[in-house]
Amino acid sequence: MLCPKCYGRVNKNTLRCEFCGMRMNEIEGATNQEAKLALKSIYKDDVLMTNKLPKDVQKKKLLLLAIFFGGFGVHNLYVGRKARGIFQIASVIMLAICYLLQIIIYGNVTDAIWLVPFQVFQGLSLIMWFGDILMIAINRYKVPVYKIEFSKTKSK
Repeated sequence: MLCPKCYGRVNKNTLRCEFCGMRMNEIEGATNQEAKLALKSIYKDDVLMTNKLPKDVQKKKLLLLAIFFGGFGVHNLYVGRKARGIFQIASVIMLAICYLLQIIIYGNVTDAIWLVPFQVFQGLSLIMWFGDILMIAINRYKVPVYKIEFSKTKSK
């Protein structure tokens, strides 16, 4: 198992990271809602990515969002992974606009060689979508979590 803080090896007997000393039970109580707020503030470096879903993120809801709206990145926006979500939304919108322009200007989409770069972005988005569905299903999808004890700047 890898530590969500430093990605070092976690001792399976003690459930403690050998490098940073973090205990895995410290993650309990961390929430995704606080992580979303921390990502908007100066504490974004203290947010941890973990595949153990916090209590405020429901696996069933996350999986359904990924299956039905995952092509648009809605499941990523739901947990606060905004960069991935925006990339997926942008690739879908960009490809749709390009196809629409091709149909308006030329009347068909069969000879549209200029659409290939946009299709590559959409292909990456589709790979991310199917990968996310698989990762959610096998409990490997990383969700940002935060609690005040993670903060490097808190007063001791």
